[in-house]
Amino acid sequence: MAVSEQQLITWSKPLSKTEDTKCQNVVSQVTQVLRTKFGYGIDIFLQGSYQNDTNVKQDSDVDIVVRYNGSYFPNLVFLSDEQKRIYDANTQDASYHFPQFKNDVELVLKNKFGTDAKRKDKCIFIQGNTNRVNADVVPCFPMKRMSDAYTAGAIGIKFISDDGGTVESYPEQHYANGVTKNTATSRMYKRTVRMLKNIRNNLIDTGVIKEKFISSFFIESLVYNVPNTNFNQYNYSETLKKVIKKIYDDMDNAITVNEYVEVSELMYLFRGSDRSAADVRKFMLKCWEYAGF
Repeated sequence: MAVSEQQLITWSKPLSKTEDTKCQNVVSQVTQVLRTKFGYGIDIFLQGSYQNDTNVKQDSDVDIVVRYNGSYFPNLVFLSDEQKRIYDANTQDASYHFPQFKNDVELVLKNKFGTDAKRKDKCIFIQGNTNRVNADVVPCFPMKRMSDAYTAGAIGIKFISDDGGTVESYPEQHYANGVTKNTATSRMYKRTVRMLKNIRNNLIDTGVIKEKFISSFFIESLVYNVPNTNFNQYNYSETLKKVIKKIYDDMDNAITVNEYVEVSELMYLFRGSDRSAADVRKFMLKCWEYAGF
């Protein structure tokens, strides 16, 4: 039986006021203790589903970014060999390195939250309780994508996980572009993302797909690439159907897949990653079947 229009409308809605208050509580607690330690030598901001207003009740954890501004990671991918030489000649190594910063953040949070603060590979996890949701506190340095030897064309974040891997992203640009997309689609972009996330959670709960088969970030980015004309504010079923079909069809075209971007529009979604167009087609087909189209 097809999912009703009313059910899709319910799924499309943001968190309740109660859930939102629990999110704000943990953000406030973490911000206060880190400001006491680092002052304004750090930026503290949100990323992920809560910040982007695409979260649903089942995945309402908060991602809190702590970016130390006294050091940075350079991205020199767009520089010529000569520009790289000039950059190297005019740059000094930092005295405060990322592993030390993560250790310092961990110590501050453990002093505040005790055993509720646990170090993980990519973050410091804060266990939720009756007054706050779970939170991932992500220590990072700025990542400066240099457009020439002296100028950063874009600034994102980068960190080194405990297993030695690196993660780069542009959460502030992601947020801004998501707001623009949402406005251009009469707020249907984020509503559609929430609908798909709720379907994903139901597919996970019923054992149809694994929990890590497709991430919230991936869903946001896939839907972001769908043209605005596919979103209809007056018909949620029609919008969901068009979005699923567009993504499903696109994943069968290697050239189109190669042009899919992350919401920040500063990184490609599939190039240089282990993300699979075939997995996306499988997921979209499962969503289509679940919705009863």
